[in-house]
This record gives sequence, C-alpha cells and structure tokens, in this order.
Amino acid sequence: MRQMEHGDGTAELDINWDDVRVFLLVARLSSFRAASVESGVSVNALRRRIEALEHKINAVLLTRSAKGVELTEEGRKVEETAQAMLEQARALARLSSRSKRGLRATVRVGATEGLGAFWLVPRLVDLFERAPGIQVDFRNDMRVPDVSGLEVDIAVQLERPADDELKVVRLGWLHIVLFASGDYISRNGIIETSQDIPRHRFIEISAPQIQSAALKAELPEDDSRSFVALRVNTASAQVLAATHGAGVTALPTYARLVTHKLHHVAREFTLKRDIWLCYHPSVVEFRHMRQAIDWIKASFDQEKFPWFGEEYLSPDEIDRLAVKRGLAPLFSGFRDEHKL
Repeated sequence: MRQMEHGDGTAELDINWDDVRVFLLVARLSSFRAASVESGVSVNALRRRIEALEHKINAVLLTRSAKGVELTEEGRKVEETAQAMLEQARALARLSSRSKRGLRATVRVGATEGLGAFWLVPRLVDLFERAPGIQVDFRNDMRVPDVSGLEVDIAVQLERPADDELKVVRLGWLHIVLFASGDYISRNGIIETSQDIPRHRFIEISAPQIQSAALKAELPEDDSRSFVALRVNTASAQVLAATHGAGVTALPTYARLVTHKLHHVAREFTLKRDIWLCYHPSVVEFRHMRQAIDWIKASFDQEKFPWFGEEYLSPDEIDRLAVKRGLAPLFSGFRDEHKL
C-alpha cells in the first residue's frame, strides 16, 4: 500500500478511483449481480475491485445478508466520503473546462450501440453544422455509462438512472418487433406468429440494458436453448447475422431504414422500452454541451420521427413515412447496395 506523507504528518492513500466507482455502484444497487449487469463487468472482477479497495484502507466495507449486500459502518463512512470526492471531481472538471477555452470544445456522448451507431452517428453532421469546431467523443457501449462518475458528459440509455442528482429526460420509446431476412424466410417458411418461433433459429442479443427476460416472457414457453441458434453481445453483429439469413431476431421498428433485407414477421409481437437522456445539470453551463443536448433531443423529435412516440407504428408505416419525408438517404451507407 503506497502512501504519501505530508508535512503535517497526515498520509494520503494512493487509491484507484475505478475501485471507488465500483464500490459506489455495488453500494447503490446492494447487489454484485445487479452491478455486474449494469456495468458489464463480471461479478468476480467486481469483487476483486472491492477487495483491493478494502485492502488499501484496511477495512471491511460490505457484508452479505438475506437482503443482499449491505454496508458496514466503515462502508457507510467511505460511501459518504467517496460521494464528496465525486462532487469535487466534477467541480475540478468544470474548472478545467473553463481553463481550456482555447482548445476545441469536446463533448463525450455515451449511447447503446443500436441507438448510437445506427441512429445518432448517421445524424452527426447536423451537430457539426449547429456547432462548428465541436469535437465529439462518441462511445457506443451496451453497458450503462457512468454519468455520475464523469465517464461521459451525456448519455442516451434504455434504463433510467437511480442518481437523483442527474438531469433525466425521456426522449421517447423504442418499439421492438421481430425480423428475418427474405433468404431466411424463403428457406425456412413464413413466421406467422410468435408461436412459430420455437420452430425457427433465433438470434438473441445478450448484453447490459437488453431485457432478454422480457423478450422470452413474450415468446411461447419453451426451453430457450431449443431455438436460440446464435447469441451475440452487440447490435451490429445481431443485424449482420439476421441480414445474412442466420435466423429471426428482435430489433427496433425502424430497422428497415438501415436495411431492406429485413422483413417484419410474427406481427402480433411487440415490446416497448423507454429511451432516456441523462446528464449532470452542471454541463449546461457550457454552450457546446447545450448544443449537443439540443441535437440529441432533435434526433428523437417525435413530430419528425414518430416511431419514437408512445404509439406503435409498424415497420411498413415507418417505411412510407421515411420515403414521404425524405429520411431514407440518411442511411444510404448502410442500405442493401452497400457490399461488405
């Protein structure tokens, strides 16, 4: 354990801030498993982080109980101190940003891969035109980004954050339906209803923020292993697999704006997820942050893009609206004529 001695005789511990973030996450959720799902880090890796922190400060911070993970008395003190450290880090980051006004204004945006790569990234030119000179650090990750811990400035996510200090805005809703490629349907038959799914190959995406349990609850009761042919952890792999005929999969209703090779099947099946915009209130002090926030809100404008509204629109309806409003060219780089 490294320590730095100060002139007043006090010692400063050399603590890994990532260990502290893990501790705060586990403490907030009272569960290693829940923290693993939210962070995308294995339970064992999280435990090692906590053990390293406990070793550094020479104290037991967490105990297990029937209710889950509970803080010890020392753990509560460390949590309080760590939260105060986080606030100081935010303040320092704000001061640092002010001192770098001569540099390019950077905004760090975190988003799920599907919403990020397939919806927001193709629209980035709008932001660059709104805010000339802005620099975007775009992080596509299925893991929930740590806005509170300053990992990103702004996040677009499918799970509402628990931190009351964050500004949280509902951007809209994501409607999920089932798709398969024309090649798959011609070889394996039409999928009329979700009751047909157990007789087909299913492509499942298994990642943080993806509610696989909710999807399985809506499908016929069956051993999922009997029809899950492929399990992936990224939206890009999921889309490519489905497009090339690997099986049936669940995607947002606007998926046909990405590729017309996918066909809507089992049309009675739908799921709905919330889409949240999250950021710390302090970021709006900066013009480039406000511009990025406004751009994200405009990208989910339900008047212009009604498929993000609460009311369900079928993929066929979305196709017609997109053509009518001239939106399809936004995705020309991903359409069928693009050869991988």
